[in-house]
Amino acid sequence: MDRHNNTRSSLFLIELIIAILFFSLGSAVCVQAFAKAHTLTAQARDLSFASSTVSAAANVIKSTDGSLAQVQEYFPQAVTDGENTIAVYYDAGFAPCSDADAAYTMRITTDAPGLIRTAGIRMFDRDGEKLYELFLSCPDPKEVSHG
Repeated sequence: MDRHNNTRSSLFLIELIIAILFFSLGSAVCVQAFAKAHTLTAQARDLSFASSTVSAAANVIKSTDGSLAQVQEYFPQAVTDGENTIAVYYDAGFAPCSDADAAYTMRITTDAPGLIRTAGIRMFDRDGEKLYELFLSCPDPKEVSHG
């Protein structure tokens, strides 16, 4: 009789080990799926912020004379970052901040006013990776005559 009970408990132990193995494999797959979903959510959030902010800057350039001075009126936290470039810095919560606290940087480059105004607007993350980019060409309303 002891031999028969010993065999039953051995089979039960093997079944239990196999069940634990399957559950651990399933949980490992689920943890990886949740981690990937978190990463994709963060990337989508960053892209959404970048595209809406860059689009807002493009609308400012289209609705004004396109000069950096006019753009700085709409983005008062912007700093000059070259002859034809300004930079706007944002923290991890997407609020304007200083260069030292920046998690995101939007760089706006415009050309000299003329018949056609062009601008390049780029959003970068803290590692310098480009998140979103928009090039803009539009006629200057002051230069175009409506005959």
